Amino acid sequence: GNGLFTTSCPEAKSHKDIYSVFCCIAMLMYFALLTDFTIFSMRVSAFLLVCFRVISELGLFLMAMGFLVLAFATSISSLNHGLKDFAGVDKGALSLFEMTLTMYPTSHFEQVQNEGWVLTAVSLFIILVSIFLLNLLVAQLNQAYQAVFVDMQ
Repeated sequence: GNGLFTTSCPEAKSHKDIYSVFCCIAMLMYFALLTDFTIFSMRVSAFLLVCFRVISELGLFLMAMGFLVLAFATSISSLNHGLKDFAGVDKGALSLFEMTLTMYPTSHFEQVQNEGWVLTAVSLFIILVSIFLLNLLVAQLNQAYQAVFVDMQ
């Protein structure tokens, strides 16, 4: 682009990547400043306060889930099996993370069913994550909201 009003400049191509990073940071900071407008509405302000207090609980949940993924990935990779999805700690962790998000291909579960100990470990992992950890997350979020609600009154 030659001309006065153009979106691309041949001389600035070498700086475009770093400029885009700084633009991204500037936009995030701009929208973070927009949260100051919540002062005009008590409902929105209370909602924002609850959201910020609950983020720490979500962080604890994600840390516990990461610990379980790592623990089960290392234990499954130490088993004697022939599954490619659990051949190492990295592949096992990725497969367990996909199972947590229900993104693991169902066709691969047939291979897991043929390995008894791997099936037992995967079943225990799914029970722990989907039942125990999710219920714990709901209880933590409820308690955090109750604490914020008491502080607001």
